[in-house]
Amino acid sequence: MRIEDMTRDEFSAAIDRDPVIIIPLGATEAHGPHLPLGTDSIQPEWVADRLAQRIGGLVAPPIRYGMHSSTRNMPGTIDISFDTLHHLILDILESLVRNGVKRFLLLSGHAGGSHMAAIKEACRRVAMSYGSRIMLLTDYEIADELESQRSVGARDGHGGVIETSRVMHIRPELVKEQRGRGEFISHGYMVMPDPERCFPQGFAGDASQASADLGKELNEYVVRRLEELIVRDGL
Repeated sequence: MRIEDMTRDEFSAAIDRDPVIIIPLGATEAHGPHLPLGTDSIQPEWVADRLAQRIGGLVAPPIRYGMHSSTRNMPGTIDISFDTLHHLILDILESLVRNGVKRFLLLSGHAGGSHMAAIKEACRRVAMSYGSRIMLLTDYEIADELESQRSVGARDGHGGVIETSRVMHIRPELVKEQRGRGEFISHGYMVMPDPERCFPQGFAGDASQASADLGKELNEYVVRRLEELIVRDGL
């Protein structure tokens, strides 16, 4: 159930049962010419709703902004700073702690390194200060566990086979029919002033190989795998 749909008393009663609070973290970011700007939000929110049903958890209001580097200057990307993201997550976690929450799963649909570092540092501070149990990961990593067992042709990544397939399953009306192949160009250890050059097509992978059937398989795998991780790690 989503927290935003609950009343005060319903929320209080639910917290007494010590549920895992799932916080879906997305972004508003360019994903090539074929995927919506909300791609990184659509995926974790779908997973969060279904996972909550399976484990008796609650879904916190989603966050649909993130920190970006390689897509920052692309049309449609709305970027927030490291400090803004860090303090936003910190404030939300601390507010939920004051409400009696002890267990958190932060699920990010955006996997940028600096983005995840900002979130992780906020999680670390809350875990140290309050003894909260916190799990943080990206659902892309989980989906990639399954898809990495197959040959996907060109190196898959941002806006590629995995993400396109998953959105085709969840929101097929938002995916454009013309889907091509994008490449990622590494610049080694160089720090680039214009990192969008790494994605000349704006995405990486052969999106023409994506399908709703594959997306369904990936999405359902993510939900099952997360449930297993919650049990394994004692969240």
